[in-house]
Amino acid sequence: MAKTQKQEVVAAETNTGLSTNVSGIEIDVEDIEIPRINVCQKMSQSDAPVGSILFDKTYEIAPPDTPVKTITVAAQKGWRENIPFEEEDIPRIAWSKEQADAIESESNWDMTEFAEITLLMRQPEGSEEGDAFQLPIGDHNYALGKINVGKNAYRSTYKRLATFAALQSGVPIHSKVWNFVSEELSKGKYTWFNPSLSVTKEEADEDVTAFVKNFLGA
Repeated sequence: MAKTQKQEVVAAETNTGLSTNVSGIEIDVEDIEIPRINVCQKMSQSDAPVGSILFDKTYEIAPPDTPVKTITVAAQKGWRENIPFEEEDIPRIAWSKEQADAIESESNWDMTEFAEITLLMRQPEGSEEGDAFQLPIGDHNYALGKINVGKNAYRSTYKRLATFAALQSGVPIHSKVWNFVSEELSKGKYTWFNPSLSVTKEEADEDVTAFVKNFLGA
């Protein structure tokens, strides 16, 4: 079961590529710059409302507790040193358990799991951020972005994707529509906003599925 889970969720990122394009430009996956998705926190250097989903440091996609219809394009698990924020050291990153164990054996810090998740967010009805959704696919416009998740965010996003992939091994994660939402969490005196993914019963449009397969080089 675990082997299936790894294949379904992780392989999508490692196989990412593009098929031949009409522009005639030879494209390598490393040449593709995918904007970042962030959840605005109290300490964020942004004028966006706290808790909102921010795309490319500019566009407010949705306020807290407002689901955005999303296709999960790819996800890759990694490990990094769990260095406190007040420390100046830059965490070392590993993309395999073997690399993570090797780093941890000589590090002063434990290794913690994280993930890079690529999402195709559908433009919500009534959205005033039309410039963010520059990918017309089928009947909707989409924004392609990538979010880095760890700790609570890792559990509420990547682990849910992995669980779905393990229990529904014959169903690609990009064939379903997911709700992507920012939710408020509290622990003791601390409060923050956490990204979350939950699967819906809605199937992805054929045009969207074709786009994802082409993007992944399937």
